Amino acid sequence: MFKIKTKIVFLIIATLFVVVGCSSEQGQESELVLVQEVDFVLGTMGQIQVFAESKEIGNEAIRKAYDRIKDIENTMSTSIEGSDVYQVNLSAGQSYVDVSQDTLFVINKGLEYFDLTDGTFNIGLGKLINLWGIGKENERVPSQDEIQKAKAHIDIQNISIDNGSVKLEDPEMAMDLGGIAKGYAVDEAINVLKDEGINSGLVNLGGDIYALGNKADGDPWNVGIQNPDSSSGSVVMSIALADKSIVSSGDYERYFVENNVKYHHILDPETGYPTDNEVRSVTIISDASIDADILSTAVFIMGLERGLELLESLEGVDGVVLTKEKEIYTTSNVEGLNIIDNTYTLIN
Repeated sequence: MFKIKTKIVFLIIATLFVVVGCSSEQGQESELVLVQEVDFVLGTMGQIQVFAESKEIGNEAIRKAYDRIKDIENTMSTSIEGSDVYQVNLSAGQSYVDVSQDTLFVINKGLEYFDLTDGTFNIGLGKLINLWGIGKENERVPSQDEIQKAKAHIDIQNISIDNGSVKLEDPEMAMDLGGIAKGYAVDEAINVLKDEGINSGLVNLGGDIYALGNKADGDPWNVGIQNPDSSSGSVVMSIALADKSIVSSGDYERYFVENNVKYHHILDPETGYPTDNEVRSVTIISDASIDADILSTAVFIMGLERGLELLESLEGVDGVVLTKEKEIYTTSNVEGLNIIDNTYTLIN
């Protein structure tokens, strides 16, 4: 299962044109064509747009990028039969499963961040995620007894790795890479575009975004952060970006309401319930989308003070936190921030 993120809104009015003039190294003017394609991947609607020397070159680069994304989906999905994660979960408590280098890299990254985030980011939450079923037809509020039983099977120490093979020692455990694989797919798509000679573009997989270079006119890309209280896609602020990833997590992405209580999809491993603190959304700006994907979830669970403290300790990572009191908190190095919704107050 992959997170569906709808909260980041593109503010790219200045790029709504097809041909842009720019100077070549020889001082001659060349034309770059804006090419963009959408596709349903990783459980969400993806969008890739590039500035290329021709439509054919742009289409070919985008096609290869989507092929790479789909390859990652086919190896890391929990629901695609035959995927690495599907086979690891199927073989839980029984045997090791050979996995791809992609899957192994993502699992190791998840284990690394488990320690870094004091256990708030846990790729072993499959049992709890399946129990709540948020975003699926079977979503419901489990009983306290069900939650406690599921929590008994999320110990990440039960994930064993032997060279290129993975085993879940607990037969009732389930691994879920939905909180990390999408970020990895964005990074890999960007690598493909670079290999194809693309120097300017955007990859957006349901809100996991990477801005490659500047726009063709030399200006940075402007990305908007959605208002958590808005269903219309209005934004609280925009951020100017170039060669950076931006990912948000919030309590408004996927949720259901039962008995007038809202239950969102960001589960706290400690309680087994959706996280309940002062935070509405967390946006991470970083060099790699995989890190932003993880940290947007982890910081949301950790809460304002602990989350900002963690972000300040990490090099090349910044964050923006929106609270229930409509306050905006940022790390010390955030730049290019433009507040649009004046009902929110910038604290730091």
